[in-house]
Amino acid sequence: MRLLWLERRRRRLKPYRVKDFLLREKFRRDYRVIGRFLLHNLSFDSVYDVGCANGFLLSEFLAADKRCGGIEVSPAVRDVLPPELQPLVEVGDFSAASGEWDLVCCVEVAEHIPPKRSRDLVATVTGLAGSWIYFTAALPGQTGRGHVNCRPHEEWLAWFGEAGWQPDENLTHLLREELEGLDTAPWLRGNSFILSNG
Repeated sequence: MRLLWLERRRRRLKPYRVKDFLLREKFRRDYRVIGRFLLHNLSFDSVYDVGCANGFLLSEFLAADKRCGGIEVSPAVRDVLPPELQPLVEVGDFSAASGEWDLVCCVEVAEHIPPKRSRDLVATVTGLAGSWIYFTAALPGQTGRGHVNCRPHEEWLAWFGEAGWQPDENLTHLLREELEGLDTAPWLRGNSFILSNG
């Protein structure tokens, strides 16, 4: 019984601290590859990032003159976001996200939320998105800090399907090919999906 209690305590969800965000800087180059792919292959004027962390994707999109917004649950994000992103990112739970956006990104957030909130996340993302969704989620067995909700991709895709969103097989395949040489976050290749509602 005590071991079970210790395991639950270890896996308890805790907000990122400044040092956690700073450790993520090593992933910036890989996110740049994703951002540039999305910019060159999707048509969108506005983009929202659910769980934007350091703002890697938003930085790419803002530099391309896209209307940007995002939300991050950890207040420590204020200490690491670049000045130009500060007014565009709110601190709060994903359920507080609002607006209408052509593209919504949700990258490696799903595995960090309580399992009972999985459908809520899908409802939030699909409620914000007008044309495109870029979604990634860790598979069962993928290690990582705070991974409490790793699921087969089929479960997430089924929930997106119920909301009228389907993977764009061609774009997802092209993106995964583009991500084949990722330096520090190779798991993003197999976890990435581009979805549309058309």
